[in-house]
Amino acid sequence: MAIKRGKQRHEEGYGQGLVKLAFDDDVLLDEDEVTKRLLDVFSAPDYRPPTLPSVATELMSISQNPNVGIDDVTELLERDSMLTGRVMKLVRSPIYKGAGDVPTLHNAVLRLGLNTLRDIVLETCMNMRVFRADAFTETMERLREHSAFTGHVARIVCRYTAIEQEYAFLCGLLHDVGVAGSLIALSEGVPKQKRPDLIAIWPAIDRAHGKAGALMARLWDLPADVELAVEAHHQVLMGGEPHPLAATICIADEVAHELGFGLVESPDDEGDASSLEAACLQSHTGIDRSLGETLARAREALGVNDAQMEQIRGDARDLKERMAG
Repeated sequence: MAIKRGKQRHEEGYGQGLVKLAFDDDVLLDEDEVTKRLLDVFSAPDYRPPTLPSVATELMSISQNPNVGIDDVTELLERDSMLTGRVMKLVRSPIYKGAGDVPTLHNAVLRLGLNTLRDIVLETCMNMRVFRADAFTETMERLREHSAFTGHVARIVCRYTAIEQEYAFLCGLLHDVGVAGSLIALSEGVPKQKRPDLIAIWPAIDRAHGKAGALMARLWDLPADVELAVEAHHQVLMGGEPHPLAATICIADEVAHELGFGLVESPDDEGDASSLEAACLQSHTGIDRSLGETLARAREALGVNDAQMEQIRGDARDLKERMAG
């Protein structure tokens, strides 16, 4: 067995989330040991998650400044023409059709608001830099769709609760980023013959992904509430008390699964049934799901009754139809 916990500053791949992680057959039989080794990778002093563009990190910072102007935002985004092009493509998608015509960045900031535009920029960056692993392309694509839909549903949940929407989408987008980080660690720079069997490693990834994602959020210097929500979205409780954003993501995550946007495909979902990755996921039907009592705790914490839950599901179904159109 060989394990290298991260890249040094002088090495190629530093700051790209690349590590070498290999296990022998005996280790794969011990889920606790696999989980521990995955978390060791993320907590190692030299680990760095995939690097986000400087424009994205600067936008995160200025979005917290109530006095920032539209021109400041557009000038910042215009520094990265590729990123801006992809952002504008997403802005014009059916998801944001209610924003009207947005021919320019200035219009996008004006119509959508700074926080929503910030979320779109972060989603674009995640798609470009994080939800990518050549060895697990199907799973990463499924993860990307699941994460984005969960983020949008998190905003819907906020409509029916007293929770502020400011970081709801961001928490939903990032809630499973630890899965992406784990798949990158298990595949990039590791010879194909030395990669652990995905079907054997999934339970450990599932156990580790909340903590791993929180560590990644911390290294990206994201707001503390985002880090806490990412870590606790399958438990809801932090220090014995429910965390409101974690409860929001718990509900949004479950609705995403119900509507076919879960990380694990349901038997009714269209797709390549012969896919090895899909078969590996489907062999673990409890992957990325919260327990019933956890979901009940989340609803109780937010005061979401049965009627409101049905309204959330209805709005989420409308969103799904809009995305399909």
